Amino acid sequence: MPEALPPDQASRHFAPLIQSDLSQLYSRRAARLHALAEGHDHAPYLHWAARVTEVQATLLPEAGACGPLAGGAIAHAGHCMGLLDRLIERLAQDVPAPVAPHLAALRGLAAAERLAATQALAAGRFDAVPAAIAPLLWAALSLQCASAARAAPLPPGGSAEPPVCPLCGTAPVASLILSGEHHGMRYLHCPLCESAWHMVRAKCSNCGSAADLDYLSFDTAEATVRAESCGVCRGYLKVVSLERDPHAEAVADDLATLALDDAVAGEGFQRTGFNPFALPG
Repeated sequence: MPEALPPDQASRHFAPLIQSDLSQLYSRRAARLHALAEGHDHAPYLHWAARVTEVQATLLPEAGACGPLAGGAIAHAGHCMGLLDRLIERLAQDVPAPVAPHLAALRGLAAAERLAATQALAAGRFDAVPAAIAPLLWAALSLQCASAARAAPLPPGGSAEPPVCPLCGTAPVASLILSGEHHGMRYLHCPLCESAWHMVRAKCSNCGSAADLDYLSFDTAEATVRAESCGVCRGYLKVVSLERDPHAEAVADDLATLALDDAVAGEGFQRTGFNPFALPG
């Protein structure tokens, strides 16, 4: 069943788009990844994702505005290639043994090959890029896009609630149920430009139907992370609740619950978004 809206949500003022400070966002994400890694079956990878996020934060001063905000345009122009070079250099200073061969492979690619791979990711051709290096290419592309998004004029507000980011057109990583000023409201988080856009809770984030929604989790109905599945379009996207855990974070909590994706996919649903550290393909 669809979740009921909080009683006052329909009449409350809300921001159609939220752009968190990137330094704070990366810090929060890295801390959450490290915390979720404790006792996790995939702890080394969660710690590695945290390390990549920490390096993204150190590169913020080098990622300025670069023209049109679109992953394809930024990738085509090669604006993020310098960031990728610095990302690789800094990660190489302290790289876990299992990751070292993949980082070396990325370092060994010619500049034209790196650019072509980044352009493929920006175009959604994830299967064209080796899964082991794709998240690092995405990290540089995302850092540039996120910085560009914060320098770009915001689109005019309206009643439209698109299934993809209204700024860059990317599918979301997850839904967030916020606390604080926007308590109880749902925002979809973009894994490319790191913006979040509002969408009411009582409908599918993909097709907009409210006819046949269900919420699945390994825990109780009050779990912090659940999968919202739609019987109409057969899609699903995770819902991460900051009301239930104020330390939760969209990318981190989604990445730490990939086993839930496997279970929901086993029920015949297809994910309508993706995680930057577990790209499809």
